[in-house]
Amino acid sequence: MKWTLLYLFLAGIILTVGCKADELSNADIVSGEAEFAIPLGKVSTSVEDLLENFDELTSVEIAPDNVVHVRYQGDVLTQYASEFFQDVSESIPPIIPMLDTNFMVLPFSSPEVLEVDRAVYKSGNVSVAVNSLEHIGTVQLTVVLPQVQKAGVPLSFEATFESPFTGPLPVIGAELPGISQDVAGYELIPENGDINVQYAAVTDNGNGDTITLDAVSILSTNVSFSFFEGFLGDEVFNGGQDTIQIDFFNNWTQGDVFFEDPEITIKIENSFGMPTRSVIEIFDILTVDGLRIPLRSEFIDTVEGIDFPYPLVYGEVASLDFVFDKTNSNIDTVLGARPIALDYKVDARLNPENNVAVRGFISDESFYKIQVEVDLPMHGRASGFGVTEELAVDFSSYDKVKEAEFKLVADNGMPFDIDGQAYFLDGTGAILDSLFDTGKARIIGAAEVDNDGNVTAATTQTTFAAFDADRFENIRHAEKISLQSFFSTFNNGQQSVRAMAGQEAEIRMGLKLVVD
Repeated sequence: MKWTLLYLFLAGIILTVGCKADELSNADIVSGEAEFAIPLGKVSTSVEDLLENFDELTSVEIAPDNVVHVRYQGDVLTQYASEFFQDVSESIPPIIPMLDTNFMVLPFSSPEVLEVDRAVYKSGNVSVAVNSLEHIGTVQLTVVLPQVQKAGVPLSFEATFESPFTGPLPVIGAELPGISQDVAGYELIPENGDINVQYAAVTDNGNGDTITLDAVSILSTNVSFSFFEGFLGDEVFNGGQDTIQIDFFNNWTQGDVFFEDPEITIKIENSFGMPTRSVIEIFDILTVDGLRIPLRSEFIDTVEGIDFPYPLVYGEVASLDFVFDKTNSNIDTVLGARPIALDYKVDARLNPENNVAVRGFISDESFYKIQVEVDLPMHGRASGFGVTEELAVDFSSYDKVKEAEFKLVADNGMPFDIDGQAYFLDGTGAILDSLFDTGKARIIGAAEVDNDGNVTAATTQTTFAAFDADRFENIRHAEKISLQSFFSTFNNGQQSVRAMAGQEAEIRMGLKLVVD
């Protein structure tokens, strides 16, 4: 909680005590010339006010039942399929020798189980290299890849060369000049995982005789793909790691808090066109005590994971909000351990069942996005939940105060008690005095609630804090005030309550001063 009522009250005290004695002329004279009653005004706050000043990834929202929720969001982690396509491209050898005149195997080796029904070239060049040693004379060569097409036209090469024609190695040959082709936009549609490459080498002897060349090779340079369709293997995409800061407990000092229905939601967007499942490597709660507590759930601890929805049509994106709650995880335990952060890493596995009958698609722009949100509904119970804040002060110029008495009249429509104490500290951090004589004082009593934790009636309370001349002289050297606030829900933290929009508390403050 960002600005407690105790903090606001003391800020008003400090501002007023900080006025000069000659600025008290507007105060009401109570007794004689040197005793003044000064209205300090009023401070009001609401449940919404107590939960303000968060960062841009934290929001305070009102649910349909009017209960206030604090939601902490992580960054959007996006994993693209580009790494998959790079692996496939790198697996294609630059030189693919033909084993006969009419056949070659689709040269994909990574992933090893990749079964391509259709692929689209993104970039690169393909050319032909030959060795022809036995024949002497002119040879007309035609090479056709009937299953690699663009606008229905197969990829083909035509060249005329003088034989013998040889390259550095007999199995590779020499690249034929001038016949390299840009394959961007070509579709490759294998047949049972294979593609055919046909060539015809015709001599110039007048009879149109065909010959078998010593070697024919297909050369690929900087070839990459933009789309695959088929069975794409059991591939794991490594997601990024992120940490959500939960500052609700940043200034915690003691006590316990229990949330009735907290939730952690994994928001998923997926454009991989095939079955995809989460692989959660890390999902840990970090606490103010320095502990790392894993969130436990069958969706984290087993291979079942979370099945991502996936599109059936290229270009669409499927989405899912998967919720961890107290029915499927130990969330109520870990979020009751005063968390300050959630650390997580979520990977994605393609084709988790490894079923080759399930065909899918993926493009180089395919992605999955993960965003995690922690939802703390202000429905629960607290017992002595303590926070500490510090405020700079300077009383050094006010040396004529003989007595001071602060009066607080509080009306509380919020379902929790606030006890408090303020310690005046010198420059070394040593305690000079405290605002209240007792260890802590009840600033505001909790509003009455029914059995469901709903507020039924506000409460009113009056509190005094008095300083004589010696005590005030002692705190004139204070440089800081350490503010300690302790929150408990109704019935000393034994009952869960609902902090709802519109619930408010108000403190009317007055100061009685006796000065020389």
